[in-house]
Amino acid sequence: MASASQPLAPAGETLYWLQRRLMSLERQERFECAYALRMEVAEWILGAEDGNLRVPRFPEPQ
Repeated sequence: MASASQPLAPAGETLYWLQRRLMSLERQERFECAYALRMEVAEWILGAEDGNLRVPRFPEPQ
């Protein structure tokens, strides 16, 4: 896992969605999917260059 220059913090709504999605996957016994989601989120939070979750960068309003 790559080191981060600045860790990201998921917004409350995003965190709520992640918790609900993980609970749903685990209830369906889709443990591999839940694990993969956790790892992708960890990479995103830590700012890994090769993470699959991308946050779009919109231009600053003028």
